[in-house]
Amino acid sequence: MRKFDQRFEDYMRGHTSEASRWMHVAGMAAALGLAATAVRRRRPKLLAASPGAFFAFAWSGHFVFERNLPIGFTDPGAAFSGDLKMIYLMATGRNAALKELVERLRREGDAPAAEEPSAQVLQRVS
Repeated sequence: MRKFDQRFEDYMRGHTSEASRWMHVAGMAAALGLAATAVRRRRPKLLAASPGAFFAFAWSGHFVFERNLPIGFTDPGAAFSGDLKMIYLMATGRNAALKELVERLRREGDAPAAEEPSAQVLQRVS
């Protein structure tokens, strides 16, 4: 297995909730929309705010639906590349492939069960 594929599997262990994945897509759409508006209207402060729009949605997805900490807190490189791949797959109608990957990780015991919060956040919060 290639290194990126392994890193993406690690990334997906923290993105088992479909609702959280869609929050990432919404965040990217909001960030791109803000960035486009900022460029069109020549508003640099609005452009500077666009990453915040992404993180507001994505982190809300983690805290509300996944109940875990974003991987970007510990591995920003994996978070960036994983976000781009996951959002691309979702935006191009390939969410089923992500669902299959999550189900395989669950069967192998490498991802939390559907209703189970990630143990990762429970250890860090305790």
